[in-house]
Amino acid sequence: MRSARRWAAPGPWRRGACAAAVIAVTGAALPATPAAAQTVDGALAGIERPAAPGDPVRTAEIDQRTAEIGATLRCPICRQQSVAESSARIAREMQGVIRTMLMEGRTAEEIEAYFVEAYGPWILLKPRAEGMNLFVYIGPALAFLLGGFLVARRIRRGRSRDAAEGVEPRTPDHLRKADRRWIEAAIKGS
Repeated sequence: MRSARRWAAPGPWRRGACAAAVIAVTGAALPATPAAAQTVDGALAGIERPAAPGDPVRTAEIDQRTAEIGATLRCPICRQQSVAESSARIAREMQGVIRTMLMEGRTAEEIEAYFVEAYGPWILLKPRAEGMNLFVYIGPALAFLLGGFLVARRIRRGRSRDAAEGVEPRTPDHLRKADRRWIEAAIKGS
């Protein structure tokens, strides 16, 4: 009973401890110094500096670029998913490598070249249009054109064969002209 009363009425030191705990949990800190100020419109042009490594704006930008680059790389385990989509451990490690390389200041092309050198060109979800990969981009168009050419040729051959044999083209209701004349004469005669 005695211990319950002791916690019922908080003293000044308990309030300070609670405030410190709230600050530690929520991450609230002292306001940023003017040296770390960033502006969009350039109002503090003389004070602007690059974002500090722990700055939330820089972290968000690196996270976004990591996701963009990870979306172009194939997960070695899943094979049908990008590194950004996959939940495999190696995909998470690859994202960590991408993030580290971005923090070092490397470009997206340098990062892709690093992974192509490590895993080969199949690691790219969208193959480069060069060499044999060029067929991936041109092949469907060629197949479509070849199919259209073959269908057109088949139709022309059928028409020319009918003309050579003297076969009359079919009417829309699939009757020859002679049959149609016979039916029309039968209808008129009745």
